[in-house]
Amino acid sequence: MIISFKQIAANFRFADLLDILVVSVFLYFIFSWLRRKASRSIVLGIGSVLSLYVTARMMNMYMTSQVFQAGLTAALVALVIIFQEDIRMAMEKLATIGNFRFKRRLLASNKTVDAIVDAVCKLATDKIGALIVIKGEESLDRHLTGGIPLNGRISIPLLYSIFHPETPNHDGAVIIEGDRIDKFGVRLPLTHNLVETRDTGTRHSAALGLAERSDALVLVVSEERGTKSVAENGHLETVSQEMLRNRLNEFYNRLFPPPAKSNHFSRITKNYGLKITALICSIILYSLVGYRVETVNRTYTVPIEYRNVPQGVVLEDPQPQDVKVTLSGPERLFAFDNSILVASLDLGTIHLGSQSIPITEKNINIPKGLSVNSVSPKEFSFHASRTELIDVPIKVKTRGKLSKTLQLDEIKTTPGAIQLLIPQSKKGSFAEVPTETLDLDQISQSTIVRLRVIPPYGILPSDENQRSVKVTVNVSPKQTVEDSGDGGTPNSK
Repeated sequence: MIISFKQIAANFRFADLLDILVVSVFLYFIFSWLRRKASRSIVLGIGSVLSLYVTARMMNMYMTSQVFQAGLTAALVALVIIFQEDIRMAMEKLATIGNFRFKRRLLASNKTVDAIVDAVCKLATDKIGALIVIKGEESLDRHLTGGIPLNGRISIPLLYSIFHPETPNHDGAVIIEGDRIDKFGVRLPLTHNLVETRDTGTRHSAALGLAERSDALVLVVSEERGTKSVAENGHLETVSQEMLRNRLNEFYNRLFPPPAKSNHFSRITKNYGLKITALICSIILYSLVGYRVETVNRTYTVPIEYRNVPQGVVLEDPQPQDVKVTLSGPERLFAFDNSILVASLDLGTIHLGSQSIPITEKNINIPKGLSVNSVSPKEFSFHASRTELIDVPIKVKTRGKLSKTLQLDEIKTTPGAIQLLIPQSKKGSFAEVPTETLDLDQISQSTIVRLRVIPPYGILPSDENQRSVKVTVNVSPKQTVEDSGDGGTPNSK
């Protein structure tokens, strides 16, 4: 284990640090959700499964590890189906980060809190049922149905009149955003938690249903008993007047923290125990899964490039064109683009004639953390010759045939020859240089096309602009016996 930690420390990268921090953030949100939403049995079940997986990895329990790998996809699909509502809430919460306070920052003063508390207490005293939703940072639109827009400032008479039994829509909920009543007569989703709502009515079920699906604070006044209750974070609690005031103050302070308390340090230290736990779990996962200390060997086919060839010198029959390179190192370091591997040779000191130069690991650009085990072959052989500039005619290579109604008059290239740098030993070996193939089947009239010149392998044109030439193809209608006008003798050119 000590050796493994030393290997991790020796090959630790900045990207690994970012990897750990990103996973820590994900784990923190998962742990926060489990603490708020999941029951103790679910937490124990997930913890037991994770512990078994870690044990299997540490003890190299092959069959157990394979079972985990085989069931991972099915488990993920099942989790998405089971917790789809919570996943949707998490996505909505991520979408509201940084937008809510800047888009619509509605501050609630002490007068607003007093008005809500006094109105709720008066409604409770008179045993008038009420359902008041105070919006948090998350959107409530998909959870609500119906409702009448109001956009009125909160006051005791307004709230009392909305929930008075003689008023239409008094059974619906009031939506409060900041210090204003946004809507009234709104229908809320009902909860399926029969434990917390066993002795309550529909209003309490609706309040808990919305509190389970959002970060809103929901106040309920019982019409039968005249009690006051608060639903928040999936829990329903009966409160007194003072407790109600404290809960409202805490909610608004959390939603809109005062400037003196809203600082970066407090955000870092908030829930520090859970954050440290997430960081430790992320480090453990990195050491078990993300970082693999075992050494692996992999062989790559690496092309050879050479540079600094003396002016006026050309290489004949260079061999090989590529080499086999075996690299070794931690498996995680092999996640690179294979195209970056190249064996680069400096030919600045070569001499004329046949020769070989060694290919070593110094000639290969190896990714950091990996080493070269072997290179095959170990030598690059070639014959260095002086070059001479000669003009070689260009020949257009063709295929197919013209239409039966056409005859080919001329195929001409511009320029008619190309200057090549060729070894002196091969002077006179090249009678002509072909172009890429011209398809005569596609020619229906006289035309001009541009074709690429294909010089012999290892031979370069003196000018890079001579890689292609202009080809003029002249055709004319084929004359018949009747067209010739000389008694049946064809007119030939």
